[in-house]
This record gives sequence, structure tokens and C-alpha cells, in this order.
Amino acid sequence: MTLAAQPLQASTGATRTLADYEAEKSELNWFVVNDNVMGGRSEGDFEITDGELRFDGSTNTRGGGFSSIRTRRLQMDLSDYQGLRLKVFGDGRRYTWRITTDARWRGREVGFWAEFDTVDGEWSTVDIPFTQFIPQYRGMQLQGPGVDPAEITGMGLMIYDKKDGPFKLRLSSVHAYAEPFTVQQYRWQKRVLVVSAGTVDDSNLARLQKELDAMQPEFADRDMELVVLFDSGTSLAGERQLTQAEVEVTRARLGIEDGEPALRLIGKDGSVKLADETASLDDVFALIDTMPMRRAEASGQR
Repeated sequence: MTLAAQPLQASTGATRTLADYEAEKSELNWFVVNDNVMGGRSEGDFEITDGELRFDGSTNTRGGGFSSIRTRRLQMDLSDYQGLRLKVFGDGRRYTWRITTDARWRGREVGFWAEFDTVDGEWSTVDIPFTQFIPQYRGMQLQGPGVDPAEITGMGLMIYDKKDGPFKLRLSSVHAYAEPFTVQQYRWQKRVLVVSAGTVDDSNLARLQKELDAMQPEFADRDMELVVLFDSGTSLAGERQLTQAEVEVTRARLGIEDGEPALRLIGKDGSVKLADETASLDDVFALIDTMPMRRAEASGQR
């Protein structure tokens, strides 16, 4: 799948800076790999100057037909993020971002590729979800699992669009991005138990936490996720830490006032099934077990 470049716009989700050349910050240490390693005739190189990484050269399809830059070995966990965000000044040609992990095919390193288009003579933002990276070996698409963002060992920028001629791409920054949290992201996948409290010392929350500790297998068996919202303290959705802005948006969508003790059970269809801060986990489980979808799951008809 080829990703289109989009006009520059602000993002409201969390990000991690992997490279910001204007700020002279980078976790990425590059080197050049051109198709001459396999007898090709393409040329390419890069330089970092004036707050940009400039990748340019010329491709020649009478051979390998590619030019690339790649990072030295990394050990990077981006599992808290949904993808990579590039800020580029393009030339109208198609480029490829490459990721490596410890994945192997017949003992050889697998590359995960995602292509993206550029706009000639314009700055644009390109978002590349990790789900769009396809396993490859020397340009041959492989069958198998997608990229594991928790186990990234390398990245690369490549041009391999099967065209001859000069290319020039300017790269200003690389970020890992996370989409803003919403309970609707669990729709058709999880039932969500949302618990809201003013502080971590809330007595109702302490009661529910004690019940959850004792009934974790039953909680997991019902495909449930726990979301805890605080006025002050670390709010969590599963293991993901939420920003205060995400807490406020979530509360507003569920009709919860700041500081108000609240409990909401959200079904897999995304609708609120229970709104009662005094409910116990036994009450929650009993309600879930009356639902047609849960009955189908319990009978093996998932």
C-alpha cells in the first residue's frame, strides 16, 4: 500500500522524536547502501545541513535500481505508538521507509517496507502506520507476521520506484506517533470498564481494585480492558498512560464530571451498558453474561 503525503497539520496525539534535524537531535545514525553492492549503477548519498537531511542521487534500473540510507543497529521499543511521522520536502517520486527487527527468513534479515508518495516542491507530512509495513526480502514480498514495533533494530530510507533519473528528498524530522486515546478504539474488540475518581485514594476505586486483583482471570475471559481516570495522578487505559487532555475528552464523552466517582461499562458495540459507581465486579460480570454477544462467545461462536 502506498501512502499519500498530506499537508502539514498539527497532531494532538503523543509523539516521540527520533530525529529533528533543525533542533540537531537524532537517535538515527545513517550510512549509505546503493545497488552497486549487487552490481547496480545507481548513485546516492546524504548530508545533514541547514536543519535537514538531504538524500539525493540518481537511480538506474539497469541493475538493482535503488539507492538507500540505513541506520546503524538500534534497540528501539515503539510499542506505545501507532506509526512513524515524516516531515519531507519532495520531488514527486515515490520513496520507501524500511524497518528491521530480529525477524529472519531462511536465516536472512527481513526488511519491512512501506512506500509513500511525495509532492514535487512542497513540504508535507507523511504518516506511516506500523500496520502498513510489509515483510520483504530483496524486493520479494513475504508471507508472515507484520513488523513488531517493540523490537526495532534498524530503519532505512530508500528510493526503489522502478524509474531512472535524479532524485532529491529533504527530511526535516522523524517522529513516532500515537493517535489520541478514545474508548471507541476498543469497539468490537474489548468491553471497557471505565472508573473515574478524583485521586488514587478514592475508596470506591480501592474496593474495585481489590475485587479485580481477586478476579483477574474472569475479567480477562470476558475480553475486558480497564480505563482509570483521575483528576490528579496517573490515568491509564490498560498500560497506556493518558494525558490530562485525553482524560477530559473521555469524561466529557461519557458524561462524567471532574472529581465525580463514576463507573461505566461499555459494550463491544461501543455503547454504555452500565452507569453506576456503586456496582461491584460481580454486578458487571453478571450483566455481561446476559448479553447475546457474550453468550455466543461462551458457546464458542466468536
